[in-house]
Parts: sequence; structure tokens; C-alpha cells
Amino acid sequence: MFFLLGFLTHVLMDGGTAYGTQMFLPFTNKLISWNNLAVVDPLFTLPGILFFLVVFFMKKVNPLRRKLAAGSLALSLLYLGTATVNKFNSAAVFKQNMQEQHIRYDDLTSTPTMFTSWLWNMVAYDDSTLYLSEYSVFQQEKKVDIVAVKRHTELLKPIEQSYAAETAIWFSQGKYFVQQGTGDTLDFFITKWGRGDFTSTEPKKMFPFYSKVYTDKTGVTFKTIEPDFTSADFSKYFSLIHNRIFGH
Repeated sequence: MFFLLGFLTHVLMDGGTAYGTQMFLPFTNKLISWNNLAVVDPLFTLPGILFFLVVFFMKKVNPLRRKLAAGSLALSLLYLGTATVNKFNSAAVFKQNMQEQHIRYDDLTSTPTMFTSWLWNMVAYDDSTLYLSEYSVFQQEKKVDIVAVKRHTELLKPIEQSYAAETAIWFSQGKYFVQQGTGDTLDFFITKWGRGDFTSTEPKKMFPFYSKVYTDKTGVTFKTIEPDFTSADFSKYFSLIHNRIFGH
């Protein structure tokens, strides 16, 4: 029972993030994402760790241990429930704004910004265009700025049957766009986590983590580009999140 609960809760928590979990392997490799928790969220993780450290150093016969464990579980469930409510509320705001601007789309999801459940990203798309936006649960005005990005999926046509392209598209869960890079190289941007810099419309600033898809002697392959962030970059990012959540 202990193993089963640990395994199931771990899988279910992973399914709550935008990363995507192959929950039903080996029957299907479909990625499951409920998008109600960030992949990294200290407000969800740190209280549980704190409770664990406290009860770890208490004597087993101390009745307070069980109460603290129950309190930790209740706090986690409360945060999870609040984040889920925030998700549905933000999705309603995004859909309302899309409707008011007469924008048609095939799919729309709301995902939390990294490190918080107070700022939500919209990722909507149709065959040709991707739509991006952000909404803070503390902003009073229900208006959001929507950024449209051309997807250029036609650039993948010559290589769409390759393992590299199929894998990139599968992992993106349909939330991607492509741009022509240098020479025959394509820049593949996965957008399901929302924008990293929502003050910019430049692809490599909005999505600093992306892949280069190209053909070499081994066939079609892709290379993930990971920016070399400095402490100043992280400070800037956290300041950006803080200002967007509370300042709009």
C-alpha cells in the first residue's frame, strides 16, 4: 500500500505539470498534462519539505508527528485546489479575450508560469498561428495582451517523417512553431510552458530553450539550445514575474 500510494501520487503530480507524463505506457505514449502546477513551484514544494524535516527529528511516539503530517497533506491539497481554480479562472479570461477579438483557434490551454501558480500563460493555436498571453490572478482588469506568432509548420514538410521531427512534435503536444535558421537549419520552439520573457516578441527571448533541427551524415537530428544563464538573468526573471503578478 505504501509503495502503491507513493507511486500513484508521484505519477499524478507529474501529470499535473505541463511537461507531460507517459502515464499509460506501454499501451500508449500519449503525454498527459493537466497543467495545474508548474514543473518547479517552491510554494508547493518547500512547505512539504519543511514539515518532513520537522517530523523526521521528532520521536516516533510523539503524537504531534501524525498531526503535522496530516497538516502537511492538507496544506498541499489546499494549494493544489487553489491552483486548479486559478487555472480555470485564467482559461475563462483568455477565452473571453479571444472571443472579443474574434480570434478563432483549434486548442487553448492555460499553464502556470514557472515557480508560481499566480501567473498563468495562454497557449492557443490553429494550423497557421500561435497565440500567447499572460494573466495574473491579482489583476483587476480582465483584459490581456495577445501576441500572435506564425507557426510556419510548412517548413517541416520535407522532414516531417523523420524520427527527430516526430519526436519534437510529439513532445510539444502540438504547441510549437518553426522558423528558418541559418542555411538548412530550422529553429523549433516548444511553447507549452508559456513565454520566458513576456515583455518581448522576439522568439529567442520569449523561448530561450529551443531546438535546432538539421540534417547531417546520420540523418535528420536536433540539438537542444540551453542558454547560459547568469545570476543577473535569474534576478531579472524573478523581478519580471513579480512585477507582472502584482503590478500589471
